[in-house]
Formats: sequence, C-alpha cells, structure tokens
Amino acid sequence: MMLSRAKPAVGGESPHTDKRKKKGRKIPKLEDLLSQRDFTGAITLLEFKRHVGEQEDDTNLWIGYCAFHLGDYKRALELQKAGSKTAYCSIWLTSLMMRRN
Repeated sequence: MMLSRAKPAVGGESPHTDKRKKKGRKIPKLEDLLSQRDFTGAITLLEFKRHVGEQEDDTNLWIGYCAFHLGDYKRALELQKAGSKTAYCSIWLTSLMMRRN
C-alpha cells in the first residue's frame, strides 16, 4: 500500500493547530501597551481596530502620539493637522513636539 505525503495516514488535524485553538490568544489593551512603552504594538493595535471598524474618536490622536514617540515626527504632524478639530488636540501635540526638540 502506498501512502500519500500530502495527507497524513492517521489523525485529521495536526496537533500544532489544535494547540493554538486551546490557548486562545487575547488582544492586548492599549493602556497596557502604552504603559510598557510598546508604541509599535500600540500603533499596530490601533490600525487593526481602525481596519476592523472599531475605531474610536481619539484613534488618530493616539497613533500620532505613538508615532511621535517612535521618532516619526512627520507622521505625527500629519495626523495632528488632519485631526486638529479641537484646540486641545492641537495644543497637546504641539507642546509634545516642542518639548522633544
């Protein structure tokens, strides 16, 4: 009898995928990522939420904040200009940028 290499002869699923299902990864909270100063992870989480449609009102503000702390000043400034609907937002980001320089 000849066995196929594409399909295993025994077992329907591989144990690796079964392990992932049982473990169940949790999505981290934004506050946890910011407290750990994981700004790359925070941007990833915020962009994912934006893509999925769970975007909050201050998502662009937080992405700008994280981009600023990662040294991406151009992106932070663009987000400030795009989202500077309130005076508080504009003042807050401008003061951050002035402190950095």
